[in-house]
Amino acid sequence: MEFKHLTEEEFAGFVKDNPNVSFMQTPQLAHLKKDLGSEIHYVGVIEEDKVIAASLLLEDPTILNKKMFYAPRGLIVDYHNKELLAFFTKELVKYIRAHKGFILTIDPNVIYRVRTSLGEIDPQRPADDESINNLKELGYKHYGFNLYLDTKQARWCYLLELDKPFEELKRGFSKQTRKNIDFCTKKGLMVREGTIDDLQVMSEIFEMTSQRKHFLSRSLEYYKKMYHYMSDLMTIYIAYLDPDVYCNHARQRLDDEKKNYDNIMAKMEKHVVGSRLTSQKEESERLMSKYEKELEAAKKFKEENPNGKDIGCLLSLRSGNEYLTLSSGILQEYRSFTPKYLMYEHHIKEAYKEGFKYCNFYGITGDFNPDGPYYGIYEFKKGFNGNVIEYIGEFELKVGPFYDIYKALKKIKSKLKK
Repeated sequence: MEFKHLTEEEFAGFVKDNPNVSFMQTPQLAHLKKDLGSEIHYVGVIEEDKVIAASLLLEDPTILNKKMFYAPRGLIVDYHNKELLAFFTKELVKYIRAHKGFILTIDPNVIYRVRTSLGEIDPQRPADDESINNLKELGYKHYGFNLYLDTKQARWCYLLELDKPFEELKRGFSKQTRKNIDFCTKKGLMVREGTIDDLQVMSEIFEMTSQRKHFLSRSLEYYKKMYHYMSDLMTIYIAYLDPDVYCNHARQRLDDEKKNYDNIMAKMEKHVVGSRLTSQKEESERLMSKYEKELEAAKKFKEENPNGKDIGCLLSLRSGNEYLTLSSGILQEYRSFTPKYLMYEHHIKEAYKEGFKYCNFYGITGDFNPDGPYYGIYEFKKGFNGNVIEYIGEFELKVGPFYDIYKALKKIKSKLKK
């Protein structure tokens, strides 16, 4: 085995057909990170002129000209092959030291455990303790089995296996999920694929959503850079509301309820009026009042938005053998239209077209308590009847003596903040 600095072409050739690679271990991501200020390194292990392990490393400066190294969703190596893993690690230490580095952080794209849709442990699918133990034996410090979103990359995700025809898969969605998808269509919602011209609206929707839900949102400039380098991996789904379909649907619902009301009144004229008919009449009157308001809202929407309006956005990324939902957002005033369901359906259908094995709905937490702060994210994704997955997590490796100084300084900084 031989450790070497890989060319971009060598690295790209290795990750291209690797089913376990993430979009974070691609030249496209490397170009973006370089533009944002990181130094990039492609390194790997060669055997018989063939790359058998590799990783993109991001180098970033700290104090005293010391460097931190990070392999996002790397390393790309067989973690069960102790000999290979040990050789790669030993050579990485030497390489990073030579570049004034003192730490290597990794968060491998390796599944620790597959759970049921409810988050319960499946005894038929054992945990991958071997990969974790092999890393620990080589000196990697494990950040632990985090439940929340407090690591560089999500440790908990929701995965949907595309192992049957779409219509059969859809029948497995929860009743509420299927109902919401149909509701979107009837209301006049449609989904289109965005272009570079839609980055502005995507950024605005994500920003509004992040303020409402208190999570990090990137700037428009960041998304422009991302699109420049990663457009071949990206798809932007825009949910927009068609004013004509919206109005027609609202009008049809009101007309149907008026007919239902007339039928109830006809029965009341012919029969003895009991509690059942009285209750039906009251419910129909309630619905007519509701649908009249909906029709007025639809007419107002059409006046203000004769060409329709973009109300939701989903950013998806191709990533190895899975199609991943990176981020989504909905305008506050249109949340009742539940556009996220329709965008996710389009995402799933596209995954079928492109031959992906999985749809990764990305980050959730390992807290399945309905009263938990992030339960709503999981509850939405659970409706698609997939599996909860845990990755093995985040690790760091001490590379140089400055590591201990850096950790001590971080502790002091943390105490001062408190």
